[in-house]
Amino acid sequence: MFCPDEHGPGQEPANRLRRGFRELLRQRGADLAYGRKLPRLLREAGLAEVEADAYFPITSPACAVLEKATVHQVRDKLVAAGLATDDEIERHLANIAAGGLDLATAPLTSAWGRRPTG
Repeated sequence: MFCPDEHGPGQEPANRLRRGFRELLRQRGADLAYGRKLPRLLREAGLAEVEADAYFPITSPACAVLEKATVHQVRDKLVAAGLATDDEIERHLANIAAGGLDLATAPLTSAWGRRPTG
């Protein structure tokens, strides 16, 4: 999750934690640009008529639920890696509970194409 409109005291820490999540993913070998690469990869695989779209929810109730669950899941790893402190995480969880954070998920990218005929 992240806050696309970083304008208040809760958004900057939320985005800092988001950068920490992304760093943990990178350390595990995740390709964080994979969705953006999908159209090219499909063309390189020989598909034609390649198209793609992305879904990017902002400020839905599901965003807050997902953010809270993600924070709880990776909390120990963020602290162990020095990417966040317990106090920062507690403040962020309190900000989520209070509402008012315009949280967004990473874009969900879908791509498709057709095998060439002939």
